[in-house]
Amino acid sequence: MCKPVFALCIGALLAVTVQAHATSGTGTDQVDRYELDPPLALRLSRFASKSNLKEALDYSETIFEKSKRLEGSLAAGSRGKVVKGGSTYAQILDGYPTPSTQQQDLLARKVLRASSFFVNRHCIPNGVSSYECGLYLSGTQLPSSTIGEQCRNLIDSKEYNDEYRRLLPALYDDGVYAFRRSTTGGELPLAREVSSRFHTAWKNQEPLDAARSVALVQWTQFIEHDLAKTTVQSMHDGTDIECCSGDHGQLLPRYRHPACKPMQVPEDDPYYQTYRATCLNYVRSALSLGGNGCHLGPANQLNQATNRLDLSQLYGGLANDTKLLRAGKGGRLRSQLYDSAEYLQETANDRLCATDPNLETVCYDSGDTRVNVNPYITLLHTLFLRSHNRLAKHLALLQPSWTDDQLFAVARTVNTKLYQKIVREWLVTVAGERATRDPHPTAADQDDRVSNEFATAAIRFYN
Repeated sequence: MCKPVFALCIGALLAVTVQAHATSGTGTDQVDRYELDPPLALRLSRFASKSNLKEALDYSETIFEKSKRLEGSLAAGSRGKVVKGGSTYAQILDGYPTPSTQQQDLLARKVLRASSFFVNRHCIPNGVSSYECGLYLSGTQLPSSTIGEQCRNLIDSKEYNDEYRRLLPALYDDGVYAFRRSTTGGELPLAREVSSRFHTAWKNQEPLDAARSVALVQWTQFIEHDLAKTTVQSMHDGTDIECCSGDHGQLLPRYRHPACKPMQVPEDDPYYQTYRATCLNYVRSALSLGGNGCHLGPANQLNQATNRLDLSQLYGGLANDTKLLRAGKGGRLRSQLYDSAEYLQETANDRLCATDPNLETVCYDSGDTRVNVNPYITLLHTLFLRSHNRLAKHLALLQPSWTDDQLFAVARTVNTKLYQKIVREWLVTVAGERATRDPHPTAADQDDRVSNEFATAAIRFYN
């Protein structure tokens, strides 16, 4: 009973999201706000005076300086270092942050600390729940301050709103950031235990799908890379964070970074017991400041993808990324020839591959750092690279007077339209023919951001 209902819900969410982002333009940046009862909102507004908000921001700055000293001691130690080629390193590559997203995350964490301070100083002591307090803060602008000015400058420099939207209000245990608890107040079940039970429920008797191949799985992942890229937090100087010991054991709390929330693994785990692993690295996701004013409130995660079905995994999410991938002539993308066939260019950044240093490997470059995550994804990048350059070549023959920019722009547009047509066919396969019908427009359609629910649950069905 649950399985068909779950599939129906996932299919509906996939359909609405993919349809909206195949046709969306710039869209209107919005902040996720949820209404409170007017008397409660008025009461909270009295707490949110400029002096109280400034006190919260000053506290945040103080804590940030202390955390930098803590990170210095963690980075200097040997217990929590990320080893290239290890499982943690591979996880980091899946959400590889850029310097600009790291900068935004650090600033967003300052704002988050100020929100947490406000909740604990003014709401909880006055009988206002942390949940209601968080909802109120989500619409509260930062006062004039150093953090506020830095936030406004950063938002003004954005090419698009990189904050995931929410279909429902954030439900953090402390109103702003702590993982939620069960309805009884205890810890939620271990994530690995739930996953293990789910995947072993069939006991190797799950029927084979005679109608669909592994191509469906890889296309799903390729589309996900176009719409969503949740990055991970790092230390203030860009150092990666490790939450487990080198042999996948638990670290003592004093050696654990505050951004760590490692997944505990039962000792009798059907898979990991072979490796005696009791800890899987998990670092909290990077945060966004949004795109419509600087406001306090619950944490909202950052999406490093472009929110649109625009082949950003090939062309890059930002204008500067695209420029680095272009050949600079004939409207073409950079590539390398091997046996008269075009392949992706090799990357100059050896951090983008989780490889054994003893093996000879090739690490490719594309618009998304996840290009090397598996051979099937690399193959799809290569196919669309060849498609773009083939289009540019034919356009140059038809329009010899066109500039490199003109050839590139038209080839990119046609290549993206071809991709979107395949995505529509994929959607029919996954969610059925009805999913391709235009959804009824609503007020939410003005917000073209990918939702947190879609990025972390719906599109992950292939896992």
